[in-house]
Amino acid sequence: MTAKAYQMEFEPITLKGLVHACGISQAELARAVAEIIGQDISRPTINLCINRGYIPLTIDRFKPAVEDVIRANPAALQWLLDHELSVGDIWTPLGDERRKHKPADHGKRSIAGRKRSALIPGNPDVITIQWEVEMISQEALRHFKLFRNPFIDDIQKDGDIYMSDEHRYIEAAMLDAARHGGFLAVIGEVGSGKSVMRRKIVEQLRKDGDVLVIYPQMIDKGRLSAGSICDAIIQDVSSEKCKAKLEDKTRQVQRLLLDRAKSGYRACLIIEEAHDLNVQTLKYLKRFYELEDGYRKLLGIVLIGQTELKHMFNEAQNVDMREVIRRVQVAEIKGLNGHLRDYLVTKFKRLGKNVDEIFADDAFEALSRRLTATDRDGKTKVSHAYPLLVNNHTARAMNLTYEMGEARVTAEVVEAI
Repeated sequence: MTAKAYQMEFEPITLKGLVHACGISQAELARAVAEIIGQDISRPTINLCINRGYIPLTIDRFKPAVEDVIRANPAALQWLLDHELSVGDIWTPLGDERRKHKPADHGKRSIAGRKRSALIPGNPDVITIQWEVEMISQEALRHFKLFRNPFIDDIQKDGDIYMSDEHRYIEAAMLDAARHGGFLAVIGEVGSGKSVMRRKIVEQLRKDGDVLVIYPQMIDKGRLSAGSICDAIIQDVSSEKCKAKLEDKTRQVQRLLLDRAKSGYRACLIIEEAHDLNVQTLKYLKRFYELEDGYRKLLGIVLIGQTELKHMFNEAQNVDMREVIRRVQVAEIKGLNGHLRDYLVTKFKRLGKNVDEIFADDAFEALSRRLTATDRDGKTKVSHAYPLLVNNHTARAMNLTYEMGEARVTAEVVEAI
């Protein structure tokens, strides 16, 4: 089975060394090949060819046409002669000694008035987990007629948040837990939007005014204890001074929550970075969850954490946690695959930009493929299309689109990052 372009390893071929040494740009080579076969050839296709040995099966006579271009170039023939190579050798892997060879007129060649550099795609066999924010270059912003980066400081109001059906379900589950004394764990990978969901829920609860939000401020959640949780509840629902002894604090918490409930208020404890909680603290949370006024729970609990929290709720691995596991509802934030276009529409709409002016139709499917990996079993497909990674891959694709001189982000560009 022939590998797709984005699945091929980065392994430059001799053709790359030749075109660099002879000052033949990727655009020039693409135009020359297109003239021979009578079909448009994009710069990304040439880039994939020289960097990965990619031969497009849908383009008839691609290889013979490239070889004809080389035969028609005296400088290229001389280069082959100097290296004791034939035209057919241009498809062999490029030796390490020439991979860093500077092209003729390096740094001086330009297209449309700007410098072009040799493009080195990343390894397409793995998803590049790049959590640091990828910046869109100023040149790329001007190229796409954008006045600022759509992924920086991108949420100013609820309407800026993209909500799929899954996000709306999790939002409803969080609100329900807060208002009706539920015990919920929201789990998602880094950059999946957990904190955004938390901010949205807290803002909604504060607007409604019927739920007292308790939000422990301790940075190291691994040190969160029954006593510090009591302190957070007391401080966030009253102006009382916290008692010194844990027994006294516990009674104080129960009294305060009961008083607030009789006044028509609910209370909800929200803990972020919950994957750092230790087992004993999770067990304590079950005790807080059991605080009641008759049949009514006095405290809702919402835990927000990374996927390690999901593993902690695996009863087969943590039998001593079963009293917690059997009471907590787990809601997991999945990737945006299937919704990438809608997500990007939301991001660019804030800047008054039509997403179709930036992306070709095939770019979204390619982006989805690049952000999908195979699980350890070799069969299960796992989406890594979390907002942060989508933002980073999109920014890289936009930068590469500018560097390649393309008008829009295409599938070939996405597969080359």
